Amino acid sequence: MRIYLIRHGETEYNRRRLFYGKSDISLNETGIEQANWLAEKFKEGKIDAVIYTSSLRRTIETAKLIFPNQPIISLEDLDEKDFGLWEGMSADQINTEYPVEWEKWLLSPFEYTPKNAEKFSVFQNRVLSCFNDLLQKKEDFVLVGHLGVLRTILKTYFSELNFWEIDLEQGNYTVMESENSRFKIIKWNS
Repeated sequence: MRIYLIRHGETEYNRRRLFYGKSDISLNETGIEQANWLAEKFKEGKIDAVIYTSSLRRTIETAKLIFPNQPIISLEDLDEKDFGLWEGMSADQINTEYPVEWEKWLLSPFEYTPKNAEKFSVFQNRVLSCFNDLLQKKEDFVLVGHLGVLRTILKTYFSELNFWEIDLEQGNYTVMESENSRFKIIKWNS
């Protein structure tokens, strides 16, 4: 079974380096170009797989541009982590407005939860439960997702990876293969 992991195209919030998870932002011009580039790349070797996205616009738009003639299934459990009051803010803004909370998060990002944000453990459990359900179908699939979602999946199945160092560039994809419940990466950020 092959699993294609694609990070959604760039948005203005990405370009401005803002924290956002549940904010429903569309692709910007660069994000559209990235998705169109991937569409061209995938035309060569047609992917016959089920396409999954989160319920957020940026993943759905990316998937529709890459796979315009294939059905897309959107799942809320694949949504990015909700950053609560930090949504739409830069690191500098958060540090200015919430200096104590920012320091706590920097020291323990998996344990400390900003106000009104989703706990990392809750986010992790919903993503991995959904991903496991997709694996149980035993069919190739594409997941057009968010950086936090894709990092969570990759860290879980490849424990040697450092969560924060998993770099999945927009406009690229990674391919995992699963055989007898064993996983390997066959293409990284191509």
